[in-house]
Amino acid sequence: MNIYARLIAGTLVGLMLASAAANATLIVSGSSATTVTGYDGQPAGVTGVLTSGYRGTLWATESGTATFTYLGNESGDVNRFRFDTGQFLYESNLIGDSVSGAVGPGIVPFVFRDLTRSTSFANGSSRIVYVPNVSTSRGLFQYVIGFNDNGGSDRDFDDFVVGVNFASVPEPGTLALLGLGLVGIGLSRRRRA
Repeated sequence: MNIYARLIAGTLVGLMLASAAANATLIVSGSSATTVTGYDGQPAGVTGVLTSGYRGTLWATESGTATFTYLGNESGDVNRFRFDTGQFLYESNLIGDSVSGAVGPGIVPFVFRDLTRSTSFANGSSRIVYVPNVSTSRGLFQYVIGFNDNGGSDRDFDDFVVGVNFASVPEPGTLALLGLGLVGIGLSRRRRA
């Protein structure tokens, strides 16, 4: 096998590894199924009516970038979302506004805050529900995260709603293989010319 064939093979391996990395996921650990009732109003116009989800803690399977997108709210209280990169989403944001940043493998750090009652609820709180693989008017989200601010019996989880997607960061070795393969393709084209 000549050097060009090896480089092309290296490119294909790099592309396969990069493709696998692009499909990194978020998981809800310690999850328990829960019923959502009364999810209507502004969020339903974007996400559709949601009737069930999971409680637990949202984890990233590896290092990457998490992007949170504001999808609406239906609440008498004033709420906000804080990603632990120091970025916020407020009820005054436009639907579709996003914040994003790097996260390591493990718990995804975020907090919902009910500003009216001066209470905070971090990832893992029973006031938060995760609905997987939701297609919305703003695109597909790995999870739609719904917050129930008053903790009462309404269990609507639409008081503040965000969508989240996660993209992993390719390993340096994957990038090196991809680069080496692309160099090989370039050299083989140059040789043919």
